[in-house]
Amino acid sequence: MFSEPRDERLRRFDRAQAQLRRTTDPVGRTKVYIRISELLISFMGDSARAGDFEQLDEHVEEYRVAVTEARDTMVNSGRDPARRSAGFRELEIALRQHVRRLDDIGSLLTFDYREPIEELITEVSEIRDELIKALFPGQNANSTTT
Repeated sequence: MFSEPRDERLRRFDRAQAQLRRTTDPVGRTKVYIRISELLISFMGDSARAGDFEQLDEHVEEYRVAVTEARDTMVNSGRDPARRSAGFRELEIALRQHVRRLDDIGSLLTFDYREPIEELITEVSEIRDELIKALFPGQNANSTTT
């Protein structure tokens, strides 16, 4: 997905971090967190392909924080996700795509190094399920698998 050079992605990452510091609107913050998390996935892929497992672990943790902060931002926003879905919906869609990309990264790794990615996929899937339940209260959440 990211064919642009790593240097450009790093500049975009720095700009997104700066924008996050300036943004107070929950939906806006969540969208910035989504951009940051997508860039972090691209960095995870770089690290996996290079066999740099220490850097991979750092990016996994940064991604975990970004996604959790995005979820917390929306959950604590006071918005009703069933009526005002902006932010919730974008995050759910992004996480669905992220699970696929994380699975692709996991396939690049040997069994010994795959566990942190598999744990992350489980966490992301749980957050996504939370969002779906909030967006569609009363509906059967078992039909939400990817």
